[in-house]
Amino acid sequence: MELLDARRLTGPNLLSRAPLVIVEVALGATESPGAVLDAYSRELSRMRAALGLSVEVALRSQIHRGGAVIGYEAPIDVMLACAEISEWAALSAAELLAGRQALTLEPKQSEIGAMIQRDRSPRLVALQAEARRRTLPLLWDDEQVSIGEGSRSACWPRAALPDVADVPWQDLGAIPVMLVTGTNGKTTSTRLLARMVREAGFRVGAASSDEISIGAKVVQSGDWTGPAAARIVLRDPGVDFAVLETARGGILRRGLAVESCDAALITNVSDDHLGSYGVDDLAAMTRVKAVVADAVRPAGTVVLNAHDEKLVALASSLDRAVVFFANLDRDDPAARAVMAGARARGVRTVSAEGGKILDGAELVVDVAAVPLTFGGAAGYNVENVVACVAMARALGIGQDAIARALTTFQPSDNPRRGQLLERSGVRVLLDFGHNPEGIRGVLQLSAKLLRDRPGRLIVVAGAAGDRSEHDIAEVASAIRAAQPHRVLLRDLTGYLRGRAPGEVPAMFEHALTALGFPLAAVATVSSEVEALRSVFDAALPGDFVVVLVHLEQAAVHAFLDALGG
Repeated sequence: MELLDARRLTGPNLLSRAPLVIVEVALGATESPGAVLDAYSRELSRMRAALGLSVEVALRSQIHRGGAVIGYEAPIDVMLACAEISEWAALSAAELLAGRQALTLEPKQSEIGAMIQRDRSPRLVALQAEARRRTLPLLWDDEQVSIGEGSRSACWPRAALPDVADVPWQDLGAIPVMLVTGTNGKTTSTRLLARMVREAGFRVGAASSDEISIGAKVVQSGDWTGPAAARIVLRDPGVDFAVLETARGGILRRGLAVESCDAALITNVSDDHLGSYGVDDLAAMTRVKAVVADAVRPAGTVVLNAHDEKLVALASSLDRAVVFFANLDRDDPAARAVMAGARARGVRTVSAEGGKILDGAELVVDVAAVPLTFGGAAGYNVENVVACVAMARALGIGQDAIARALTTFQPSDNPRRGQLLERSGVRVLLDFGHNPEGIRGVLQLSAKLLRDRPGRLIVVAGAAGDRSEHDIAEVASAIRAAQPHRVLLRDLTGYLRGRAPGEVPAMFEHALTALGFPLAAVATVSSEVEALRSVFDAALPGDFVVVLVHLEQAAVHAFLDALGG
């Protein structure tokens, strides 16, 4: 047994609706999960007893290929100390399982005892209990504690918490909260939903993998899809509606920031990030995404993709209202059957059908009137659009506001997600597509646009260093299927993740040539800008460039702007 990590899950998570302290361990080839759990439990009890804590701890565990995640509930004021206890217990259990002596209690017992004395906060525990009694949301971290949400919240430094009697309870409350998760389409859906909410007159706070925005203003740039982002939005007194992208990594590393939400969207579940945090297959990944569905309040709504059989199966296990969405102009008999069955049962559906966006049988707008869909050519965005309509309607956003958002939201309002630019007769499509399913969608859009204006396809691609050979081969297959004229490969600066410079491009080159793509049509470049410079140096009118995993926004736009219109 090897300890991989010990950490806190500060909100609902894969193992529990409650915060947990967990350890993540790797198992030896001959070690049984039962023996590991027994050894860990004994050592956990030994240290807890020495510290004067209860030894009655209900363990929760998830066994996966080659390892296990083991957790238990702990008071939120001393969770950090309990994580230290868990780490020590796992290390001591590993010694026992290896046939060696268990770790001594000291000096760790004294260190953890001092942490408990430092962190223990009766006021925090009392505030948590009273907020729960009043069914008010409480958000906490190591620096701050807040009760209520957005414009109906109050926040205090953790070191200066009020007594229960001094809290302005009458001013506190919840605001509508949407959670958005899935493999692809999360950021586009979050941005479009935020626009719909703004069009309805609300002050919306949104967090996504590109930024945090309050109203129409970006207040933080970067990847903000975890609980820290949610807390920033939900503590802002200028917010009265929240739309929060919620990524797999945040759920697994820290849990959700919120105990509950009003609606949750799961866009789709496909092969991406498998093999980390004990998530080995799509069934496990679906369970991770379902954490947001489990957080929906009893009167809330879960919005699911009828094209995804895993999500269709998930629907039957949920005790919340479910709305299915689908692009029925796709050739997908299974999704059509799901939608027909839902309608027959009186379940609400939102669809694209016959070139129209329909809420049930009611027309919202024509697909061609929605710029994000490129006249319907971007099938993946047609799905994102109908998903957003379903979410917005679930929380009472009016059809007029929804239609205004759909018809005015431009691809330029969605940076790194299908931005189409043209310079000197060469079109450039910038997209963050980074997994096989997402890349297939982008390249299918490119193929449709090239049918209208024929030209050569050039693809610029890369991958983070933690992608496996299988992952890269799948991406290479998706690129090869698009029959590009050239493929330009690059390292992702800042994302080598243990790989040597040039190693990932070499893996791509090997995968592409193994699929019969000519080596002479493959080149390695140092950056997105170098790729574009290479393209424009030899460009012909009509060339179409797709930049995948688009990261270098400022540099790329500066280069393209310098070229002129």
